[in-house]
Amino acid sequence: MKLPSLPTALQSSSQNGDEDEIILDLKHEEVISKKKDAKGFELNIDIFNELNTWLIMNSPVPLGEKLIFFELLVSVLHAGIPVAEALRLLRKQTKNERMKIAITEMSEYIETGMSLAESMRAQDELFDEATCSIVEAGETSGRLNEVMKELVQQYERMDKIQKKVKAVMTYPVVVIVIMILAAVAVLLFVIPQLMVIFGEDDLPLPTQIMITASEILQHNWHILLVVLIAIAGIFSYWKNTEIGKVQWSNVVLGIPVIGDFVKKSVLSKAMRIFSFLIASGVPIIDALRISSRITGNVIYEKKLLLAADDLTRGIEISENFADDERIFPSMLVSMIAIGEKTASLGSVLEKVADFYDEELERSVGMISKMMEPIIMLVMAIGVVFLIMAIYLPILQMNDKIVG
Repeated sequence: MKLPSLPTALQSSSQNGDEDEIILDLKHEEVISKKKDAKGFELNIDIFNELNTWLIMNSPVPLGEKLIFFELLVSVLHAGIPVAEALRLLRKQTKNERMKIAITEMSEYIETGMSLAESMRAQDELFDEATCSIVEAGETSGRLNEVMKELVQQYERMDKIQKKVKAVMTYPVVVIVIMILAAVAVLLFVIPQLMVIFGEDDLPLPTQIMITASEILQHNWHILLVVLIAIAGIFSYWKNTEIGKVQWSNVVLGIPVIGDFVKKSVLSKAMRIFSFLIASGVPIIDALRISSRITGNVIYEKKLLLAADDLTRGIEISENFADDERIFPSMLVSMIAIGEKTASLGSVLEKVADFYDEELERSVGMISKMMEPIIMLVMAIGVVFLIMAIYLPILQMNDKIVG
């Protein structure tokens, strides 16, 4: 008895790479094909999601977002809502994805028995040690609401200064970028045409410089790019070494106007945090060490840490700061000495911080006024140089024709 012949659709799955499977139906084969396509699509989605998560986790949270977080947290806590529930409410109000993840993790930590300060320390890439210590002092003393209000004011001051600095720097950065793009366009499109017209013999020096720069940009741009990347890499490596940090901090502090601005910014922030920590009940030695971490300048950081160590041996802070008037002005040293003698260091430091805040605002205004003439001067030099590079050869040709 003969077996019925298999349908014409009978195929060995070896065509699909599977030798043990026999496909009896074209529809079945189509389903397998769709499943394979779906797996590839899911893999692409997974890669995209992982990349997106990595970008979110490594993106910085703006100071303004942190300020909004603390403002909302103060309002919710003032209403008597428990911290964990307050964080869950704040998560719904937060638009920043990185902040949402941090708030979710903090609420989970608190539900396991951690304090608010401990949950914030687990997010050390978002909250500095000074902020965590202030919150911890508020929790320990039972004055969390009051401390959080003061913390919000501190963040408001920092955000205000940061916005002013950004406003000052935006204009020159935009102008410089436009100037660079214009220079590249001239070198790529204008100068080659001049080379065709004038040739390369007996050209004026400005024109020769422009032609050389144009040839480098056209024919050796890849080498130029490698050199720039190498310089940036070497600079970044040097800047992150112990010696490099000290040397770079000295360079920054030595730049006219900019160095003075950095000094006032560091002193304003460090003295404000220092006074706030003392007022919150943090021991002076610990307050000095914590304040050192938020200076952003390794010279000030080392000096504050040294002052903390010397304080354990009975050397007063004012005596320690008096050693270097370049980074600690005599006025600041005198005020600290008065605060130490009258046992009112916290309130004195707060007044010092207020003074440097005002000085910082004046410095921002002065830098803003200085930027405009400097940029105009640089633009004028660039335009004059370009005019000379283009018109000097024309005048030279006219002289030859007339002669």
